[in-house]
Amino acid sequence: MELAVLIVLSLISDIKTYKIKNYIILPFILFGIITNCFIYGIRGVSISLWGMAAPVLVLFVFYALRMLGAGDIKLFSAIGALMGVRFVLYSIAFSFIAGGVMALIIISINRDWKKRMLYLFNYLKCCFLANSLLPYTDFGEKNDGGKFHFSFAMACGAIISLICL
Repeated sequence: MELAVLIVLSLISDIKTYKIKNYIILPFILFGIITNCFIYGIRGVSISLWGMAAPVLVLFVFYALRMLGAGDIKLFSAIGALMGVRFVLYSIAFSFIAGGVMALIIISINRDWKKRMLYLFNYLKCCFLANSLLPYTDFGEKNDGGKFHFSFAMACGAIISLICL
């Protein structure tokens, strides 16, 4: 139930502001730590902490490249604090699959395959020529046609994880 509330509140925040606010995330992190401590004892704190740390460790490079926002990683960390490391890792994997499907649908609807592939090609070319990883996108530009609220994919990933695990 708390996972559903977290996801709904995060979706609403992301839709309205393009950000997932800390005042939404932090209570669920605390709730996850306290609940897991109550259920599993001191081991529950470790379960929540590893659940929180895993998304940061796994997704940091995507944040550094501006492919994911900090709010996305914080939401995954809150999911991890509530549900544990195994669940959050499955949620991440399913979210990326759902996000890929959503991106393909958006590209198909917008009929801008060529534009998006050219953008990707130019990005990879610039990285190669600069011999470094460059930011993929500018989060400030909201209407370039290549962005969508990743929280939708995250919601799908969490739901699929609930069904599969």
